[in-house]
Amino acid sequence: MEYKISFKLDFRRNPYPGKFIVIEGIDGCGKTTQTAIVVEKLKAQGADAIYTKEPTDGPIGRFIRQTLRGVLDISPLAIQYLLAADRVLHAQEIEKHLKEGKTLVSDRYFWSAVAYGMADRQGTKYEDNGHVLLAIQGILSMYSQFIMPDITFYLQTSVDTALSRLAKMTKEKELYETREKLEKIYQGYEWLVSQFPKEITVVDGEKTVGEVTGEILNKINK
Repeated sequence: MEYKISFKLDFRRNPYPGKFIVIEGIDGCGKTTQTAIVVEKLKAQGADAIYTKEPTDGPIGRFIRQTLRGVLDISPLAIQYLLAADRVLHAQEIEKHLKEGKTLVSDRYFWSAVAYGMADRQGTKYEDNGHVLLAIQGILSMYSQFIMPDITFYLQTSVDTALSRLAKMTKEKELYETREKLEKIYQGYEWLVSQFPKEITVVDGEKTVGEVTGEILNKINK
């Protein structure tokens, strides 16, 4: 028996003096590079800026990275639960810094749970099962407990470009860095943008590093 699920989703807004910025996208889109650069640029502007990321460098985050590199073999569902647990700890740190008036720039946040979670599901019709996954992720990750970023940037980058960039990197290849996975993840992000256009700001990730940085900073400083 099949059931049609319909629900309303709201988010917890940032009530603190600090600013929370997130950079999202598929592997190879340049988000890690941009997160580091943006932090340094904001510091140069006088902001008390901090770099952060998911998975974190905490014990759960380190365990997750081992699974993504194939060192440990666990199911995709188990990885999603681990990511949710890591995110809860991350959220505590985020809130502490925001209360202190700091600016946090994060390499990934909870939107990744949806896009990457979709890559582990059969089929690619996001209009059909996207809402179901959001409901599942809402339960697993407790979205309502997490502070919504003040601005989320999605670096829109083609799978071909991402794979080309990944091939030039010296780091170990991870679980989601295949064409099949990246295509599903890309569709997941595109679906999110279509569903939450006011929450996600699209930036052309095909541009040069400097052009992407400039666009991000211009939108932050508006």
